[in-house]
Amino acid sequence: MNHSHLRSSAVPMLAIALLAWASYVKAQSTAGTVDFVSGQASISSVAGQTRAAERGAMIVVGDTIETTRGRMQIRMVDGAYISLQPQTLLRLDQYASVAGGASEEQGLLGLLRGGLRTITGTIGRVNRANYRLVTPTATIGIRGTEFAVTADNGTRVNVTDGTVALCNDGGCLDIAAGQSGFAPDLQSRPTLSFAPARLPPTASIESRSFVAAEQRSDSGQSVALIAIAPVVPPVVPPAVPPVVPPVVPLVVPLANGPGGLPLASVTTAGAFSAGLLGGTLTFAASGALVQSIDCCTSANNYTSGVSTDFGADGIIGWGRWNTGLGQSGQSLSTMNYIAGLNANAVMASSIVGTYTAFGSTAPTVTSGGVVVATGVSNSVTGTLTVNFPSLASGGSLTYQLGIPVAGQTFTVNGSANQFNGTAFLGSTSTITSTGAGCTQACAGNIPFGNAIQGFFTGAAAQRAGANFGFTSQVGRVSGAVVFKK
Repeated sequence: MNHSHLRSSAVPMLAIALLAWASYVKAQSTAGTVDFVSGQASISSVAGQTRAAERGAMIVVGDTIETTRGRMQIRMVDGAYISLQPQTLLRLDQYASVAGGASEEQGLLGLLRGGLRTITGTIGRVNRANYRLVTPTATIGIRGTEFAVTADNGTRVNVTDGTVALCNDGGCLDIAAGQSGFAPDLQSRPTLSFAPARLPPTASIESRSFVAAEQRSDSGQSVALIAIAPVVPPVVPPAVPPVVPPVVPLVVPLANGPGGLPLASVTTAGAFSAGLLGGTLTFAASGALVQSIDCCTSANNYTSGVSTDFGADGIIGWGRWNTGLGQSGQSLSTMNYIAGLNANAVMASSIVGTYTAFGSTAPTVTSGGVVVATGVSNSVTGTLTVNFPSLASGGSLTYQLGIPVAGQTFTVNGSANQFNGTAFLGSTSTITSTGAGCTQACAGNIPFGNAIQGFFTGAAAQRAGANFGFTSQVGRVSGAVVFKK
């Protein structure tokens, strides 16, 4: 199974914090419907409005579902079923089913805590990269699969049918039917486990018909539907209520305030611009960047943005707008950014070492101001090798990026120079592609002909973020990627 799609100052104006990994796509994009609910459960919108969960309630993209003393079963728009256990927090970052399995279909869910059992639907049937379930310690990729997962004190997955790829910063593990896997933390490679994910059933829900969604073989053919059989709970004597593990946040929004904003944008008229900006940043409750009011000129204001994917790890954040207003009020078709606050300025006097990519926006390809291809969030790979022996006197950096989009992977290699303390600009680059994207020379179009720009953040400079942008035969490729030491 190919896991590439799963792989996590002296200048305060360029200091960074974090944003939020999720999707703020179309506000009323229906993702599913509550099929059954028992006990206490609620649904919160991306704007922070909470409503009671009840049978027949519509779930939309951006909603966060929380079961406290309750359980819930949801029928998704692609035919999938999800059964949530008590004390579960699930966020629907992307969920769009397109007839015919078009590349635009996406299923991205964040299991922040608790457990669920699911039988997948048609999303991911053709391209398994279109479906991912993210926990605080791992990412689960699937196709035509029935599995159970818990996300407390590590991630445990028990596969009933099909195959699951359990991936994190330590590597990937394929888990076949009848097997279980465990990822104790984000850095440790997942391993096979003899202790499966345990989801104690509740008769009021599990005895109902938890019908299977349409299952698919590797060739895309329909196979038999499987129902989750009722499980009789064991008789357990009264005991002290279990301690609920603390929530491990998947997204930690930034506070509003002054910060830095490296970005690369394309207007609906087809104009490309990129730069390292500073000003006052404003975020939605979800953590998505809403606007940046430039410190020095209103011509560099970016406002009314809607993020279609964004992410954060507590130190650095990144995101991509699919609408909004850019320089001089021009309408945007896409804008990739790294955002942060001056409060998180680098305090180190030098930056030396190797950084590895752990997150990214979905790379985009534009032509004439129109997005013609979109990759997958957090799919960009790469490293930065940094030698800034003194932030006051200059240094150098080399970089390698792998950018999958438009059915091929672009490879960008080059060097960059230290700029303005904690920032860097690419000075030379070589861009190639596995497909026809660079049959003619691909060329960087970040300012001054570079392919990359970015900066470092965190007191010890433990994170870095960069925008990339270059021309190709399939269109203009751009995106944002973040690294950690």
